[in-house]
Amino acid sequence: MKLLTSFVFVMVAGLLLFKPVLANEDKIVEFIVQEQIGFEEVPVIQVEVQVSKTRELHVAVVNLDGWKTVKKTQKRIKQSGKFHFELPIENLQPGKYRIDAYLSPRRKGWKDRITEPTRRNLLVLNKTKNPKKSLFSKQDKIKKVNFPKQVVGSQAVELNIHYEVTEARDLHIKLLDSSNWQEFGVLKFTVTENGQISIPLSNMPTDFPTSKFAWVIYLTEINKLEPISKKQGKHFLLTDN
Repeated sequence: MKLLTSFVFVMVAGLLLFKPVLANEDKIVEFIVQEQIGFEEVPVIQVEVQVSKTRELHVAVVNLDGWKTVKKTQKRIKQSGKFHFELPIENLQPGKYRIDAYLSPRRKGWKDRITEPTRRNLLVLNKTKNPKKSLFSKQDKIKKVNFPKQVVGSQAVELNIHYEVTEARDLHIKLLDSSNWQEFGVLKFTVTENGQISIPLSNMPTDFPTSKFAWVIYLTEINKLEPISKKQGKHFLLTDN
C-alpha cells in the first residue's frame, strides 16, 4: 500500500507542532483545559504524554482563593498517547482555579515526581453554564466534504472536511480506488473541537495511478477503529491531462 507521504506532511505541518522527544524521555507534551466554565459544569482534561514505561499521571485542582486543593485524581498511563477525562468537583464554587499535572513512577507521588508540574488556569463563572458557544455538539458527524469531481495532472486542489464532535475524537481519512476499493492511503489525527480542515494536494498522478478514486472519512473514539459517525465519501476521477 502506498502511503500519502506528501499528504501526511502537509497535514502535520499545518496542524501539529512537533518537538524533538528523546526515546526514553518522560514528559507531558500537551495539557489543555477549558478557560472558563459555569459552576454546574465539569472541567475536562485533554493531555498528551510521552512515557518510556508505565507512569502515574497526577492532576490536582487548586482554588486560588486560599490555595486549597479541591480535587485530586491519579491515572495510570501505560503507553504514550493522547487522553481525555472529566474532573467532577462536588459543590464547585465560582472563582479562580489552577489545574496542575505531573508524572511520577508507578505507585509514587509528589516527592518522586519525574516532571515538574504543568499548570493551566480555570475561571469558574458565577453562572450555571458558560454562555460562550460550546466547542462540542450533541452528535458526532462529518457535516460536509468538498473535493473536485476531476483532478487533472499536477492541478493543485484541496480536500475540505467539516465535522462536529461531542468530545475529542479521531478523524480518519482514507483514499480508495472506487473500482475495486483498494486502499491507497490512510491518515488519522485527533480533533478536539468542532471545526474544519483544508488539505492542499498537488501532483497526485506522480504518486497514484490514473483511476476513479473516493475519499472515505469518518470519526471514531480516540485510539479505536469502530466508526461512531456515518461515513462520508467523495468520488473523483484522476487523469493525466
